[in-house]
Parts: sequence; C-alpha cells; structure tokens
Amino acid sequence: MQNPATSDFQRNLRIALVFILLLSVGAAFIHFLLTLDQRMTRQAKQLELKALQLDIQLAPLLKLGEWLQQQALSHSPIIPALPLTLYNRDGQTLTEADAQQRASAVERSFLQVNTGAFNASRLLYPWLERVLYTSDSGFIYLQPQQLSLLQIQALSPWLAGNLSADNKVALSKSDDNKLIFSTPLKFTSGETGRLLFVVDIPALLQPLQKVTPEADFLLLDESGQILGGTVAASSQLEQRLLQLQRIGQQPLSLVMLEQRHGLISEGMAGFLGYWFGYLFVLAAALLAFFYRYKQKVLQPLQRLGIHIERLARNQGGVRHIPGGWEEMFDKITRLKP
Repeated sequence: MQNPATSDFQRNLRIALVFILLLSVGAAFIHFLLTLDQRMTRQAKQLELKALQLDIQLAPLLKLGEWLQQQALSHSPIIPALPLTLYNRDGQTLTEADAQQRASAVERSFLQVNTGAFNASRLLYPWLERVLYTSDSGFIYLQPQQLSLLQIQALSPWLAGNLSADNKVALSKSDDNKLIFSTPLKFTSGETGRLLFVVDIPALLQPLQKVTPEADFLLLDESGQILGGTVAASSQLEQRLLQLQRIGQQPLSLVMLEQRHGLISEGMAGFLGYWFGYLFVLAAALLAFFYRYKQKVLQPLQRLGIHIERLARNQGGVRHIPGGWEEMFDKITRLKP
C-alpha cells in the first residue's frame, strides 16, 4: 500500500520547485530593473559632471570675448600704427594700400595690441584652433597666420550667411566639425565687426571620451541641431542609446551616445547571473527543508506503517524507533489486543 504522505510529499516538492523557479525569475527581473535604473542614474550624474566640465572650459572664452568687447569701446589708436597682415573674405592678402583703406587706425591698433591675447588663449586652450576678426568694412584678421587662405575659404560659407548686425554673442557650426563663437565688437569711432573663436569640437570633447571610451559625444545648439562631435552626424544614431544634458547657462547641450547592443548584452548577462544566483539559493533552501521534513516526518511515518504491519502479523514490531517517536510507537504497540 502506497503511503499517502509520500505521494503528497512528492506533489508538494514539484509544486515548490515550480514556485521557486518563478520566484527566482521574478526576483532576478526586479533586480535587473533596479540595477539598470541605478546605472542610468549614475550615467546621468556623470553626464551632468561632464557638462559642468565643458561649461568651465568654455566660460573663460566667453569672458575673453566680453573683455575684448569692452576694450574695443575704450580703445585709442597707437601712433604710429605698425604694419598688419590683413585678408579679404576670399582669403587673399590685402596690399598695404587696401589695408589702410579698409581698416581704420582704431581697428588696426586694437588688433596689434590684442594679438598677444589671441595667441595666449590658443596656448591655454588647445581646443581653440583659431581666432579671427572680421570687419564690416570687408577685411579679416586671423591668428595664427599659417594656411590663412584655406582657413578663410573653409569659413566662407559661414561668413556669407551668418554675419548679422545684432549685438549678441552667437554660436554656429562650420562644415569641418568646428564650433564658432562670435562676439560683436563696436569701436568708439563707429567701426563694427565680429570676433570669431573657432573651436575644434573633437579636441574639446577628447577629455570626456578618454574617461568614457566606449561612448561618443555630440554638441547640440538650442534648437537641437547637431553642431559636431566625436562621431559623424551621418552615422546610425537611432541605433544608439542617447542621453542629453544642458551645458550650464550656455545655448549648448551635450549628448552621450552608447551602443544599444552593449547595454542589452550586459543586461542579459546580469539578468542570468541574478537568476542563477536566486535559483541556487532558493532551491538549496527548499531542498534542505524538504530533506529535513523527509528525515524527521516522512521516514518515521513509513517506519510506523511497517511497525503496524508487523504487529498485525504478530511479528513484534520494529526494533529501531526513530528519535522523538517513542511514545507514538509505544501507544500503537499497546493498542494491540
């Protein structure tokens, strides 16, 4: 005769194993979601710190533009004026006669006095590629002078479409992954122009990418247009995970791009690790419980059944009684007529 306690034990063990399997999957999934949320929060905090770093890098450049604007309003020409190499908007060098005709003494004197500041800013900020002054009278001054024709020709589309008469600091992009900060200058004698700071965007973002080599970075303007970055704008950006952070008070935003498949594969590995960990712990606890139940309850009940069968056949019962069951076996023995 099959013991009903044994059948119930086996059925409960199967149910418990299924329950443990489902519980471990649920716990691993919740753990995975919490870990993913913590990772995204940590990355958002890191991106915020990176944006703060960029804000600190660019703030002195804007302060320099404001200071030069103040200097232009209070500048007096130096007599005599020294020769100065100037260019037209096609990148051609102006003759001395053309330079004197287009550039006033105040403008030439201002540029001569501040050439040292232009060069020093390029030394202090390696990502600052070039400093230009473009006058509304039609000449251009730039530092450094090397490859001036190519540099001005590269900026000619910007010069043709972005010169305006407003008095605001503006930024825009050029076609070769450069960011252009433009500051208006107005002199006491009435001359006007704009001071251009040409920033190499990959060089500006290089320190950020060194810290996070698995990610790429982009700069966006206020309208969300891509200004440039460490990855080509034509690449498949929709297949990457995007996080965005505003850069201080400036009209710029920093975007960090990560590979989606990397996040998914890492997440699946983490999920499987959590699942097997929970499954092992819960299954070990379950088997330990059922093993103790079998040793302390099920086997004594089986032993009691054998004891009763032997008493019914006048065989004197079993000799070895499980610990803790002596009173039960003794009462069963005394029940025999």
